[in-house]
Amino acid sequence: MDGCTMLDSSKFLSLHQLVRKHISHGSHVYLEGLLVNRLPMAAVHEIIRAQLRELRVVSAPNGLAIDQLVGAGAVAELEFYFLGFMTRNGFATMRRFREATETGALRVKESMGYAICMALRAGAFGIPFIPLPDFRGSDLLSVRQDYQVMQSPYGSQDTVITVPALRPDVLMLHAHSADAKGNIILDEPWTNFTLTTAQACQKVLVTVEKVVDNEVFEPQTITLPHFLVDAIAQVPYGAAPTALNHRYEVSTSHIQLYQKHAQTQEGFDEYLQDYIQSCSDHSSFIDKAGIPPPWNETKSSSEQGGSSK
Repeated sequence: MDGCTMLDSSKFLSLHQLVRKHISHGSHVYLEGLLVNRLPMAAVHEIIRAQLRELRVVSAPNGLAIDQLVGAGAVAELEFYFLGFMTRNGFATMRRFREATETGALRVKESMGYAICMALRAGAFGIPFIPLPDFRGSDLLSVRQDYQVMQSPYGSQDTVITVPALRPDVLMLHAHSADAKGNIILDEPWTNFTLTTAQACQKVLVTVEKVVDNEVFEPQTITLPHFLVDAIAQVPYGAAPTALNHRYEVSTSHIQLYQKHAQTQEGFDEYLQDYIQSCSDHSSFIDKAGIPPPWNETKSSSEQGGSSK
């Protein structure tokens, strides 16, 4: 970045500083991202390098990030509703998560997506719980004793299920860009719930592809306003090997390599050493993993080459 004097040095940090300043042993962390899109993989790797332990993690459906954190021994408790994704070879099972769950090494709080989203909404509203339509057709109440059946207080015979508010210590996400004030843009549809999640969390930590340090975004383009954001680190390819909308595709070959290693803890430990521990930063990981350049840059280079012939 040029002209960094325009940036607030207390908010714009290196990834190394961001993780160590704002996440500690036992932190309650919400990880954003969906399947293999926009997972905060650079931050996940830095959490592993920092050797943080006893994390309580709430997860959107982002199995790859969770599997790596669990395999590295960083997670004590996981609240989730779906972990996995489809590949060209079929459904990807998160082997480190599965083994840790089956052996009792990991405390799990299984839920459903609607319940977790509404619990975050309650956290954003500042209320202790929120009612949901009665879902006693499922067996979820048998594994979630903190979900309660409640009679309507308005005289009807209707019942609802109440779920406690979620107020994680930290929201960790990867985004496309930040401006000089710390406003964040996600260049993809359906970003409204990212704002709700940010309002529910005590701190919001963001890695971005780029920082536009001499500019302030137009209000209508902003996903997260600067006053909700606690720290930002510029980390190009920060979602790799997962995808980033309008920027780069998922690295299927590297994810397949990871899946092969993760079949056993010994194989995972080899991957951990080769691709995370031995890499000083995310740029080193990108080089080591052979992640290709963004598809739009590749396309642009190809077009330029074609026009010069």
